[in-house]
Amino acid sequence: MRGFTLVELLVTMTLLALLLGAGFHWQKEALPRHRVISASNQVLGLIQYARAEALTRGPIYLCDGNSHCDRFQVTSSLLLAQARDGVAAITNDDVFHRLDLPEGTTLTWRRFRGSALRYERRGNLYYQNGSFLICNQGQGRRVIMSVMGTARIEPISGGDCL
Repeated sequence: MRGFTLVELLVTMTLLALLLGAGFHWQKEALPRHRVISASNQVLGLIQYARAEALTRGPIYLCDGNSHCDRFQVTSSLLLAQARDGVAAITNDDVFHRLDLPEGTTLTWRRFRGSALRYERRGNLYYQNGSFLICNQGQGRRVIMSVMGTARIEPISGGDCL
């Protein structure tokens, strides 16, 4: 006799269904969560880099890469730029670093004023504070900025990233 028994086929089909279910979970929840964690760590690193550069270069702007510092909307990239005459005068020559977020990840700057974060020569922000909301398929984290220019990462609760 050759072939498989019904029990062997049912066990194989059950194992295959379990593996497909695990792959679906990874694609649906774990992958977006890891993209958000990666993006929030990259944004925190960029913030620390901007603060350090402000100590040596002078005022540094951290702004929306998609609008090239004109406004800060929902974005997938950030720029670091140095401008002598304010954020409106930023050109391609002033941009010295660009951060592109992982695929499908968006960033929203929730602030009290301004279209860019401006780091002063002492490493503090120019009267600005707020938070970056980083989202990917319902998963999210928040990078909270203080007026002193420091930042911290917090997980979000609720439906901020729907």
